[in-house]
Amino acid sequence: MQQGPQSPDLSSGLEPAREYALTGASGVERFAENFMIVTYDPKIDVGLWLHLGTWPDDFGIYEDQVIISLPGDEGQLSMYAYRRPAAEERPAGANLRLRCVEPFKTWTASFDGLVTHSSDEEMRSGRLRDGAKELARIELTATMQAPVWDAHQSATSRYGGGSMEEQVWASSHYQQLYTVEGTVTLRGKTQPFSGTGMRDHSRGRRGHGMDQWGGHVLATAWFPQSRRGFGLQRMWTPEGRITLDTAFVTVDGKLHHAGIVEAPKLERLRNRGEQFTVKLQSDLGLHELRCTTIRTHYATPQKPLGMAFGADFDGPYGIYAPGHGHWLWDGDESYGLMERSARLQRGSA
Repeated sequence: MQQGPQSPDLSSGLEPAREYALTGASGVERFAENFMIVTYDPKIDVGLWLHLGTWPDDFGIYEDQVIISLPGDEGQLSMYAYRRPAAEERPAGANLRLRCVEPFKTWTASFDGLVTHSSDEEMRSGRLRDGAKELARIELTATMQAPVWDAHQSATSRYGGGSMEEQVWASSHYQQLYTVEGTVTLRGKTQPFSGTGMRDHSRGRRGHGMDQWGGHVLATAWFPQSRRGFGLQRMWTPEGRITLDTAFVTVDGKLHHAGIVEAPKLERLRNRGEQFTVKLQSDLGLHELRCTTIRTHYATPQKPLGMAFGADFDGPYGIYAPGHGHWLWDGDESYGLMERSARLQRGSA
């Protein structure tokens, strides 16, 4: 019998078991496992930042963190909560659950819970205050479009630099680009959601050396029309020494490691409208992309662990800024992640 065409291998050589959540701690101090899904739908102007991870001091507890970008200047909805799920439920928190349907090919995300509204100004002006709650629901199916980008493989390539061994947030980490379909129910209205995005998965010690955290930039986008994608991740110490320098481009289904020629830093607080140029060098040549931020949210890492939503200049480790950007690459356009952090001086707003 003649067999049909085989689906492409998107694993980049990683074992399928890497996709599934661990059910027990490794015995390493402050060992954690984290998952993130980020996506944006330009038609309804809604962005989703969904983070799910174990608590470093107790591997049995999951923390879910959610930031939802509302259309226009309506601000954002956010929440975080904690739960000790059964082993068969992992990865899952109080309201957010992620599920691997097929390794490196299909994932689902579901959220059903309460969120708090804040304005853009409140997000920039300090730690967010608790307030009135409203219901939100999310149901998504993400279909992977590009091979996995593994941070260790990228750092040890001819274009990379630094290492995962130097990181204070994980010792293994990979990311993958996807398209997503589903529904969102926000502010009493249910509507279809269709977008592009990135997911990641990391394991290792977390929060044990935050005095070494100086800042970072993480940017990714998938371009459905040309079926290309890119990503970059750079981390540095407070003194400016780069500890991880990784990038890739994917063209025609093949991942090419790349070097970072030019990448933006977080230098001020603006919720939208910042413009950046990104330049990457691979075996295919020089790749130049332009980004305009659509939404930027702010959070403040706490000491010794945890994250508070909102920008606090007095925070011990700087300000963390996940967000969504509009990307242009040789005339092709798409939407993707623009995430940064830095130790900013008061007045940078």
